[in-house]
Amino acid sequence: MKKVLLALAVLLSGMASAENIVLDLSTPNEPINYDKDGLWTEVFNGEAKVKSQEFTFAHRSPFPQYSCGFFASKMTTILASADYDDQYGCMAKGGVAGEGTPYLGAYWETSNETEDWKSCEVKISSPHYAVGCYVCNSPYSYYVMKNGNNYAAKFEQGSWFKLVAHGLDGNRDEIGTVEYYLADYCSENSDEWKLNDSWEWVDLSSLGKVSSIYFTMESSDTGEWGMNTPGYFCLDKLTVSTEPSSVEEPTVAAVKAYYNRADGAVRIESAEPVMAAVYNMNGALVLNQHVEGTAAIDMSACPSGVYVVRCGDYSVKIVK
Repeated sequence: MKKVLLALAVLLSGMASAENIVLDLSTPNEPINYDKDGLWTEVFNGEAKVKSQEFTFAHRSPFPQYSCGFFASKMTTILASADYDDQYGCMAKGGVAGEGTPYLGAYWETSNETEDWKSCEVKISSPHYAVGCYVCNSPYSYYVMKNGNNYAAKFEQGSWFKLVAHGLDGNRDEIGTVEYYLADYCSENSDEWKLNDSWEWVDLSSLGKVSSIYFTMESSDTGEWGMNTPGYFCLDKLTVSTEPSSVEEPTVAAVKAYYNRADGAVRIESAEPVMAAVYNMNGALVLNQHVEGTAAIDMSACPSGVYVVRCGDYSVKIVK
């Protein structure tokens, strides 16, 4: 019995001392500047990298107006063009925290990868245990899969597109992989087809203790020169821990709110009943509404400007 109690005490002590490190681009290690559209101003600076918390994200720009690896963005515009003008956005129109909040986009470039340099690698300041991250489709990849273009096929039954996370130890030896399908049309029942358009949690805990994590992509639409589907994805809230962990998906994704200019309404999505309130920048309550599931708050009568939407502990700024 004493041995059991001692083991339990050691376990509880370890749990209490565990520290989770969560990517938060609102508090980066070095300032991240954005242009008027919400794109990182250093996206074409080959020497620049995004550094936040314990993470450093690979990035290169070997020639003008081209970059690969990770880039910061707050872009909300989606053109649905299935072309390069959608390569810097996110289907969620913002990070996990809400529309217009920062997130990371990434372009997986295979031609220049070596054993020592991976285009979509995240280096950690010291070895930590992988926990998980949120991922979402880029609008460029999404609309190519949905509609096709001159270079890539529209997805049909049997098509798929996946992201693969690889864990590396201190010797840069690969110690595990985790796969996540950004699109899955493999079922014969089209009602079961999946095309990701929102943030989804990916459990990376099976990778164990890692010094870095790098991402690759695979697609059923592959030709002589490699993958035809554009190799883009978005990432947020990457989480590692000082101790082995089975952390569940954070509750931050339980509520989403965004402004839909097409109908002049704030769209609310909530997993639980919540009171949604809209405030102007002076802190005055403008509108409120009880939400169960999904709802729309009509702001057509409100003047143009910046507002804050609050739903419980969740809040996001919107521009009308």
